[in-house]
Amino acid sequence: MLKKAPQPNIPQPTTPKGRATLARILSSGREIFGEAGYVSMRMSDLAERSKLSMGALYRYFDNKDDVFLAIIHDVHNELYAASRPKERQIFGSHPYEAIFESNRGYLAHYRNHRKVMRAFMEATMVDQRYNDMWWYMRERHIIRVAAALERDHGITEINGMPARISLEALASMTEQSAYVWYAHPDTTAHMLPVDNAARIVSEIWCCTLFSRGGLNR
Repeated sequence: MLKKAPQPNIPQPTTPKGRATLARILSSGREIFGEAGYVSMRMSDLAERSKLSMGALYRYFDNKDDVFLAIIHDVHNELYAASRPKERQIFGSHPYEAIFESNRGYLAHYRNHRKVMRAFMEATMVDQRYNDMWWYMRERHIIRVAAALERDHGITEINGMPARISLEALASMTEQSAYVWYAHPDTTAHMLPVDNAARIVSEIWCCTLFSRGGLNR
């Protein structure tokens, strides 16, 4: 059963000015966490980047974890949406195209927010809440693909084991590849084009899921 993700404490301003200020804080927070990392990020830097006093900032968020959880919550929902094929039925008729589209959306969004994702990986090492959030993100993707695989292709086992086992390996491969190709400090100067990255991981997905039945491409 999918556990509930840690819920961010996001304020709900009622005025246009308040909503604009909140959006500015979260946008600035993505920049600050991406630049400083999770551990070294300071609320004073966020206040300065957001053009707010410390008192004004604390009226929206009590601490940096409230800010970061809100940011990661948004990034996760964006990644989840970006990795959904535009046409649900395409997975049944053209699985490679659906998998490629899904991986491309995920990798493109990961690349665009690579600095925040790097800070997120740092946070999972030092705070259980972020580890729980990471697990929830991973599980939500796996459950969606497992349901589609059974619904559209009747596949519940791969090589005599539950399909979920293979999906866990594939999801881990894609996530780690995204980190290595886009978020790791030593590789960001020469990032792999997203189309190439999506093609590589999608071939691995399809060979694993459909190696016995062939690809419908």
